[in-house]
Amino acid sequence: MRENKKYVLQAECLESRFANTSMASIIKSFITTQVLVIGLTLVIGSLALAAGDPIHGLPDERQIASQIEPLLKDGSYLGIVVGIVGPKGRRVFGFGTISRDKMDKPSGDTVFPLASITKTFTGDLLSDFTLRGVVRLDDSIANYLPPGVIKPGKPLSRITLLDLATHTSGLPKMPTNMNSPHTGKSIAPYSVAQLYDFLAHYRLPNPPGLEFQYSNIGVALLGHILEIASGVPYEKLVEDRICRPLDMPSTRITPDESMRQRLAQGYDKKLKVVKLQTYDVGKGSGGLYSTGNDMLNYLAANMGLSNAEIVPALLDAQTPRREVPGKENEFMGLAWQVNTVRGRQIVTKNGGLVGFQSFIAFSRADKVGIIALANGSPQNRKLDTTARKILWHILSDLQR
Repeated sequence: MRENKKYVLQAECLESRFANTSMASIIKSFITTQVLVIGLTLVIGSLALAAGDPIHGLPDERQIASQIEPLLKDGSYLGIVVGIVGPKGRRVFGFGTISRDKMDKPSGDTVFPLASITKTFTGDLLSDFTLRGVVRLDDSIANYLPPGVIKPGKPLSRITLLDLATHTSGLPKMPTNMNSPHTGKSIAPYSVAQLYDFLAHYRLPNPPGLEFQYSNIGVALLGHILEIASGVPYEKLVEDRICRPLDMPSTRITPDESMRQRLAQGYDKKLKVVKLQTYDVGKGSGGLYSTGNDMLNYLAANMGLSNAEIVPALLDAQTPRREVPGKENEFMGLAWQVNTVRGRQIVTKNGGLVGFQSFIAFSRADKVGIIALANGSPQNRKLDTTARKILWHILSDLQR
């Protein structure tokens, strides 16, 4: 404003010097115009910043909202949190509500189940264990289980830790002796005794290492084996090796009271409240809870934007290990899906429980990634499609 006053005083001074001449009015008009231009420029600049100019190539809230809000219209998705990491910045946005009773908007601190994104943490731990010489990828699962669980010479004895991490073990999606996990009701956690009974009686349809069959019980078994190999409970392994070094205080198997107060609510098809599940063997397959802010730290570390000790293991876990049959340019890392799309390597994983969905994807070369967490009663995977679209918009903008 001092600059504006200076120009006005100059105009008045010039007007007095050229009094009674047409030149005075011309000069005053010119200088007044300049003052208006400068003022408008300052105002427009301020409005642009208030609206949220893109930070280092990242979209603003309005741009994200244009993609996310259509998902909220039919009511199946209640709340969605989207977090984005770029080479020089990060952003997190919340849309919708945390429950049908509370109209509070979700934020970067709202807690959601990660569901199967938990598997990537198990893959990270496996990578960490191999780099430190605790286990080997080609170790048989029989090496770590009690005698008699898997009889020597049986096909299951040929399953390796790599087979479990890449969903090529031949084990089914769910164990045959487990109560339905898709009701949204609280059920007794699947126990170690049940796991061992399943392994003792299950017959593989195919030899290990040949066919891709997504297996929740396979990764759950892997998490259990890592507990046995280290002598440390799975939740403590995740906390000590990943969460604490990456400053992820709200990422846990068992939510504490603070996390429970921030928990988003999920619903089943009949819009009944979904109760929190407790886990025994299944922890490593889908048991983690987290927040958008915590997952931004996880995203950044997985793209090498961290100096934490665990980062080499995170990067190693993304290495393509097995090709997915029938899927062009799609490979499995250690629980991560790795695709080559338009010349870019994109690493992804999604997750879903009754009442919740999650999706994570990133381009390590571009140092750009996205995390999306949702609650409600979603019956489709539109969250995945929309998050992929947002990621590609960002990557496309980087090329311009």
